Amino acid sequence: MLNYFTIILKKISNFFSIRMLSKHFFFSIKIDTNEIKYFLELKNTLNRQNFLWKGDWDEKKIEIEKYRKFNINYKSVFQIYKEGINYKKSDEYLYKSKQIKNGKKISRVKNIHELNNYFLSLDRLENSLKKNGYLSQSNLNDKRKNHEILKEKYGDDEIGVIIGRNGEIIKLEDKYGGTHRFALCKILKIKKIIVNIKAIHGALLDSEDLKIILIKKDKKYLKSLIKRKLNIK
Repeated sequence: MLNYFTIILKKISNFFSIRMLSKHFFFSIKIDTNEIKYFLELKNTLNRQNFLWKGDWDEKKIEIEKYRKFNINYKSVFQIYKEGINYKKSDEYLYKSKQIKNGKKISRVKNIHELNNYFLSLDRLENSLKKNGYLSQSNLNDKRKNHEILKEKYGDDEIGVIIGRNGEIIKLEDKYGGTHRFALCKILKIKKIIVNIKAIHGALLDSEDLKIILIKKDKKYLKSLIKRKLNIK
């Protein structure tokens, strides 16, 4: 009987993994900024098309205080807004301007003019955060090109996080959204931010959770379940 039950659970888990496409389960929640105590390097992330991540990836998380040593985008925001360095002398600007001059593609911008404009937009973001706190991208009327397509594929353009097996909220490295915003929020001591859950560890859900989610296929139920597990109101 025990073996039969084990087989059934395995089948449920396998089915859940296959069917749980990320685009159907992304959701955003408001949390205390200091709840993000870790980050995960891109090289340790799993399939971003799958919302349920298994394995030991969450054991490779690193303390958020060390993020500046690993990520030039995060580091550069501190250089500009904490240390008072001109943005054109920041590590990120120097690296990306060199890439552009060498004819290589980088995300968000196509030329030096667009790169300058992007860094100037961080001033507007800083002012908005000081005045209004963290506003969701929907409140800011996200005007990214192909916004709806990007939203379906990657979720809301909030600060991208994943949830570890013990409920740790882990910041994802670049390409998952919000690194500059998160850095500014840390510098300005913004208390509350909005994060978009990109994936969770499979161990966070027990067999009963899996059964209910399989039956309901309801993102609102999943969101409520995860918030309860994280003790978020």
